[in-house]
Amino acid sequence: MNSVHKLTLATLIIAAPSFAVAQGKTPHPAPPMVMGKSAPVRQDNRADKIADKTERKADQKLLTKGIRLTSAEKKQVKAIEKKYDADYRSLRQSKLAADKAAKNGVAGSHAGMKTVPQPVSDATFKSQLLQLQTQERSDMRAVLTPQQQAIFDSNVTKLSTRK
Repeated sequence: MNSVHKLTLATLIIAAPSFAVAQGKTPHPAPPMVMGKSAPVRQDNRADKIADKTERKADQKLLTKGIRLTSAEKKQVKAIEKKYDADYRSLRQSKLAADKAAKNGVAGSHAGMKTVPQPVSDATFKSQLLQLQTQERSDMRAVLTPQQQAIFDSNVTKLSTRK
């Protein structure tokens, strides 16, 4: 292939998205990829999920503020957080399903679908979220020494009055 052909090919490759936009067709952007341990993993950048995770991490940080954890305690706290991640995710999916059903005017579950969390109302969601947070905090508190528990309880009070 001579240099003129290479230049023409390169120009087409670079200009192809511009042609699509000019025709009113926008190319679909590929989802962001992050390298996992063995393969690329799709990064979920939904705003609600990011906000939930960010808020939860901030809350976790506030709960342990002023507490010096040993490496063993840190591992236990991380294990507790990981244990409850699936529960929070399931609860969030249930809430999203309820919101979607309300938006579409559909009630109940869809037949023929794989395991789908049952939709929950706002009041149910809030009560389940509060119960989940209480359980997680109780498990975290059990890991701590009595002195650390006093600080933890103070942080829980500060966090609950802040919201």
